[in-house]
Amino acid sequence: MQKEYKPHILLVEDESSLGFLLKENLKLAGFMIKLCKDGQEGWEAFKVEKFDICIFDVNMPKKDGFDLAKDVRKINQTVPIIFLTANSSEEDKLRGFEIGADEYITKPFSTQELIARIKAILKRTKNVQPEVLINEESYKIGNVIIDFTNHTFTHNNIEKRISTTEAELLKLFILNKNSLLTRNTILLNVWGRDDFYTARNLDVYINKLRKLLKEDPSLEIVNIHGSGFKLAENVEA
Repeated sequence: MQKEYKPHILLVEDESSLGFLLKENLKLAGFMIKLCKDGQEGWEAFKVEKFDICIFDVNMPKKDGFDLAKDVRKINQTVPIIFLTANSSEEDKLRGFEIGADEYITKPFSTQELIARIKAILKRTKNVQPEVLINEESYKIGNVIIDFTNHTFTHNNIEKRISTTEAELLKLFILNKNSLLTRNTILLNVWGRDDFYTARNLDVYINKLRKLLKEDPSLEIVNIHGSGFKLAENVEA
């Protein structure tokens, strides 16, 4: 009988009580955990072990989470990174995403919320379809190209600027094309929470994406009533 694979997580958290609590809860959720107490220890661990996802506290001794993530990105551009921090400033969030974070979670947070986000990221990153990928930060689908570095959307050689949120939504839809994405999954992945305000925001941005995609008849964001949305690609269009 084949042994079930457990995703390997690198958790770097200098607050010992929180680190221990997260480690035990993540183990109960079915993950394998390597806990490190500071950024330098985390860096040494990353260089010698293979991880499926990294969770870094931002404010740590020896090497902070941002510097650790920069080092990781120099040798691995694809491993998902989640930042944990007490700092909720927009500037820090943007810095985190610019470095290459997949998620930015502000303390305090629930362990169940963290587990949900980890599972959503792993599901998404383990099912990337190679034929969609052009390069690390640019995707082609249908007759459009989305550049996630420069936040541009190109169709018929006409380039438009898009927002960070539009880019994140498009990436999520592309990596899950022709598959249902529940509203909860979208909200947790893009906004980090599921509440009335973010649900209204999602509807606004779905309309924005539909306007972007309307010129390409091969692509359509379909509303699955009562469940969520699906990016449908019709290759014959």
